Amino acid sequence: MKVLINYTITPILCALMVILAVVVVVKQQEIDTLRHKLVLSEKTAEARKQMVEEVRLLQKAKYAPPVRKVTVTAYNPTTDQCDSDPLIAASMRKVRLGTIAVSRDLFDQGWVFGRKVRIEGIGIFEVNDLMNKRFTQRVDIFMWDEDQARQFGKKNIKAALLEI
Repeated sequence: MKVLINYTITPILCALMVILAVVVVVKQQEIDTLRHKLVLSEKTAEARKQMVEEVRLLQKAKYAPPVRKVTVTAYNPTTDQCDSDPLIAASMRKVRLGTIAVSRDLFDQGWVFGRKVRIEGIGIFEVNDLMNKRFTQRVDIFMWDEDQARQFGKKNIKAALLEI
């Protein structure tokens, strides 16, 4: 009986264990493939969602009036008026004269970085920065001199997004 167990049943059990191990490996590979496909489909869905949102914003910007009345103020590169690095704008470029920050609602309507804006009676400026979320329909002119910015005050003026 001992010989039967040693020479017949033991090899069969070993062969079954090897087969089961191979089945487990194959199933694990299938699980990994399915996980990979799931991640790809999630990324594809997210990309499609972003594209739909971009199209929505572009359509909104296309039909937004280019001239509107906005509140115009001035700001300086200080940490109490900006973030922790006041010399770098939201566009990741350095702040400079001739640039403005716009409220996020205007930004979403096409007043994006690099676009030119004519502010009635003041001049033409380039959008370079974003304002805090709490502001709407607002433009902030960059000035180095804090006293000059205070003197400028707060004005309701027409501003036009230019096509140049």
